[in-house]
Amino acid sequence: MKVIRNIISLMLIVLPAGLLGQYVEIKAELDTHYITIGDQFHMNLYVSQPAEIFVHFPVLADTLIKEIEILSASPVDTFIQEDGQLILNQDLLLTCFDSGLFEIPPITFGLESATWSDSLKTHPQYLAVLTVPVDTAIRDIKQPIHVPVGFIEVFPWVLVGLGVLIIVAGIIYYIRQRKLNKPVFKVVKPEEPAHVLALRELDKLKMEKLWQKNDYKQYYTRLTEIIRIYLEKRYQIPAMEETSHEILEDWKQHRGAIPDLYDHLRQLLNLADLVKFAKEKPLPSDNEVNLDNAYEFVMRTKPAINLSGTEFIEEEVGTQKMID
Repeated sequence: MKVIRNIISLMLIVLPAGLLGQYVEIKAELDTHYITIGDQFHMNLYVSQPAEIFVHFPVLADTLIKEIEILSASPVDTFIQEDGQLILNQDLLLTCFDSGLFEIPPITFGLESATWSDSLKTHPQYLAVLTVPVDTAIRDIKQPIHVPVGFIEVFPWVLVGLGVLIIVAGIIYYIRQRKLNKPVFKVVKPEEPAHVLALRELDKLKMEKLWQKNDYKQYYTRLTEIIRIYLEKRYQIPAMEETSHEILEDWKQHRGAIPDLYDHLRQLLNLADLVKFAKEKPLPSDNEVNLDNAYEFVMRTKPAINLSGTEFIEEEVGTQKMID
């Protein structure tokens, strides 16, 4: 039995293309025998066999040899020819990272039938792996490529620069204010009410005693100026630019004239015009009465103050109206 088996094996090896070639044909072929280091290439494993023989494909690791790596292996593809012969194909994706001439040793396939089993080997394959040619020519060093600076690159630096300028300006302002003994942050005082300003100026005028010094023109100029400023701030009447007659008409149309206050205001303005333009010398009693009338005019026309929580229409004190 052992003798018969040896004879069959010898016939398969020695005569693969002869009589037994019609039964089993095994090939391993490279798609190229020359590559550059790192290139990928293919090896095709081909088997032609009769249906009654079973061929075992080799179980390969991750390398064919130490220098040649297996990247992937396709499934075995099978189809039947018209004569009943089976054709089997498997594709191996390979690569190599060493240069030189390498021999891929024969690959062993197992054969098995109902009455016997044996093995066949492919022919060895050869692969030349070339290195990448090195350009040894001496060349000038290339200058850096000039890339234009865009807005996106510049914008962050602009923000940083503005921030630094603001900080520096703030420090300079702080030091300057401290040296001048001034507050760093100015507190904006609310504007004084018109009646508060007018009453304070009337008090100053009274203390100056101008008419007692026979300075009648300056006295009435100051007195009418105080009332004109009060009317501008209180009623938004352009009193500083109007004549006495225009002031009286505007005040009457704006709020409605209270008879006695209207008379007092008319008397003050008319007498002031006579003093300033006709050099009239008023009596001491006239001077005192007009100052008192100015005080009364301001006090009776100042805005009402709500102390009880009841809402008042902002009118003269003497004519307040309450809203329920």
